[in-house]
Amino acid sequence: MDTATGDTAFAATAPDGIANFVGTVGDYSVNISATGTTLARGSAPSLDLDVGIARPGAGASTLQIYYSDGTFGPTAGIFALQTTGPEVGGVVTSSAYIGTTVFSTTTQLASSVDTYPFTVNGTGSLVASSYYVTLEDAITGTAGSVDTIFGVPDGGATVLLLGIALLTVALFAKRTGRLIPC
Repeated sequence: MDTATGDTAFAATAPDGIANFVGTVGDYSVNISATGTTLARGSAPSLDLDVGIARPGAGASTLQIYYSDGTFGPTAGIFALQTTGPEVGGVVTSSAYIGTTVFSTTTQLASSVDTYPFTVNGTGSLVASSYYVTLEDAITGTAGSVDTIFGVPDGGATVLLLGIALLTVALFAKRTGRLIPC
């Protein structure tokens, strides 16, 4: 949404899991891609919002870009919000929210103001049963090459793989009669 004009545009996610928008929103010319790394209805969401370029025209003030997916959960883990960029241009404020509906900005998890060259990491605890995640990049001026990623690593898979590795080592030691030094 262009905050100066109030104009909005919407790009639905295609079956391949990618939402693209190339065109104008109010006084901005934009090229945006939201990649389909989300795992809807899973417990470990992963969202990736890429802004190729956002150029303001006359009268433009701030462009707000949102990417949302859900219903995730139940989740109990550590989330990470990382923004790289913008490589060129103005200021970008990146935020991650959770809520009960798509595009909800009810509860802010993390936020950062990013200027080149910059990578920001926001982390914290996330405990929720059923929720949506919304990413927002608010761009003031021209911004190019901004990548905002939100994720909650799947702790269960990590623990499972560690358990399998330890079991394999124990079986090897039992079979060969040798202990493996630590």
